[in-house]
Amino acid sequence: MNSSHLVNEGYDKLKTLYLAIAHGAIIAAYSIVRPLKSTVFLSFVGSSFLPSAKIVSFIMAPILMIMYSKLLNATHRHKVAIILFGIYAAAIAIFSIVMINPSMGLSNTITSPSRITGWIVYLFLDFFNVMVLESFWSFTNSISSPHFASEKYSIIAAAARIAGIISPLIGWASMVYLETITSAPLLCILSSMLLVVAMVSLQQITKSIPEDHLGGYNKDSEPSIKDPNKKTNWLDSLKLLIREPYVGGIFILVYSFNFVSTFADFQMQTFVSEYCNNQFREIAIFMFKFTAVFQVLGYFFSKVGTHSLLKRFGLPFCLLVSPLVTFGLLLILISFKSLMVATLTMIVFRALNYGFNVPVREMLFIPTTETIQFKSKAWISSFGQTFSEGLSSFLNDPSMLIHILPNAVGSSPFLIQTISSLASVRSSVALLLTGVWFFTSYLLGQKYDYTIKHNKVIGKHGEKKPL
Repeated sequence: MNSSHLVNEGYDKLKTLYLAIAHGAIIAAYSIVRPLKSTVFLSFVGSSFLPSAKIVSFIMAPILMIMYSKLLNATHRHKVAIILFGIYAAAIAIFSIVMINPSMGLSNTITSPSRITGWIVYLFLDFFNVMVLESFWSFTNSISSPHFASEKYSIIAAAARIAGIISPLIGWASMVYLETITSAPLLCILSSMLLVVAMVSLQQITKSIPEDHLGGYNKDSEPSIKDPNKKTNWLDSLKLLIREPYVGGIFILVYSFNFVSTFADFQMQTFVSEYCNNQFREIAIFMFKFTAVFQVLGYFFSKVGTHSLLKRFGLPFCLLVSPLVTFGLLLILISFKSLMVATLTMIVFRALNYGFNVPVREMLFIPTTETIQFKSKAWISSFGQTFSEGLSSFLNDPSMLIHILPNAVGSSPFLIQTISSLASVRSSVALLLTGVWFFTSYLLGQKYDYTIKHNKVIGKHGEKKPL
C-alpha cells in the first residue's frame, strides 16, 4: 500500500467524520423542528387548512429558487450550504422569542386560520428540507466519488439516524416534564445551535482537506463569479429538467415520493388532530414519539440495509426497493383507516425514506455537472416537493375549490360532483405514481451504471477527463 493511497484514505475518513457530524446535527435539528412545525400549525391554525398551506408553499417555491440561483452565482458553491444553515439558525432562534409572546405565541390557545404565526412558522420550516438538507447533499455530492458514496453514505446516514433518535426523545421529555411555554422555545434554541454545529463542520472540511481532494467525480472548476459568461441563470438550470432525461427522471422520483408522502401524512395528521383535540402539548408529545420511533427503524435500514444492499446488488437494484415497499404500505393504509394503522404505515415509510431511499437517491447526482448538483437539484427538490404536495393536498381536500371559485360556481351540482370524484381517485393516483416511480427508477439505474462505466458526466458534452 503506497503513501498516496494512505493519504487519500486518511482524507476520506476525515471527510466522512465531518459530513457525519454535519448531517447528524441537521437531522437532529430537523427531528425537532418538523414535529414542532406540524404541532404549531395544527394547534394554531387547524388541520383542515393543511392542504391550503401546501398550495401556498408551491406558490412560494419559484421565488425562493430564483433567490437561491442568485446566491449560487454570487458566492462559491461550497459556501452556499453554510449561508443557508446560518439563515435558518437565526430564524429558528427568532421563533423561540415569538413563542413566548402572549398574543402570538403559546399562551394564545385559540385555533384559528387568522393565527399568522402558525402560517409563518409552518411555511418557513416547510422549506427546511429543500434549503438545508438538500443543500447539504448538494455539497456532499460535489465532493464525493461513486466509490466514496457506496462506502461512506450509509455511515453518514446511520450517524444521522442516531442523532435523529436522540433529539426527538429530548423533545418528548421536555414536553412531559417542563411547561409548554418553556419547552418549545428551548427546543427552538437547541435546533438553532445544532445548525451552527453543522455550519462549523462543513467549514472544517474546506479548511482541513486540500482542494484537490474535494473535486469528487466531476472535477470541473467552479465558475468564476467575476465572469458573467460562465454563470448559469435559474432558467438554464430549470431547462435541464427537460433537456436531460436523466435529470427529469430524478424529478419524477422526488415528485412521486412527495405526492405519496403528503397523501399518507395527511391521513395520519387528521387522525392525530382529532385524537389530541388540537392541544399543542398532546400533539407535540405524539409527534416526538412518532419521530423517535421511525428514526430507530431508519437507523436499522441505513446501518444494515443500505450498505449491504448497495455492496451486494448495486444502485440499480436498490433504487427499486423503495417504490416496491411503498406500494405495499399504500395498500395497507387504503384498506384499514385508523390512527394506529396510519401511524405504523408512516413510521415504516419515513424510516425507509430517511434510512435508505435518500442516500441511495442522492448517489444519482454524483456523475452530473455542478449546475445539476446545485441549481437543478434545488429546483427538483423544491418543485418536486411543493408541486407534488400541492396536488396531493388538493386531492386530499378538493372542497377548497368551493372557497376559491365564485359563489354561483362553487354551489353548482357539477362542482360538487367533481369534488366527490376527485376525492375518490386520490388513492388510485397515489398507487399509479408509485408504479411510475418504480419504472423510472429502473431506467435511472441503468443510465447511472452506463455513465460510471464509460467515465462520462451527465449534463456535459463529451467524455469526462481521466481521474
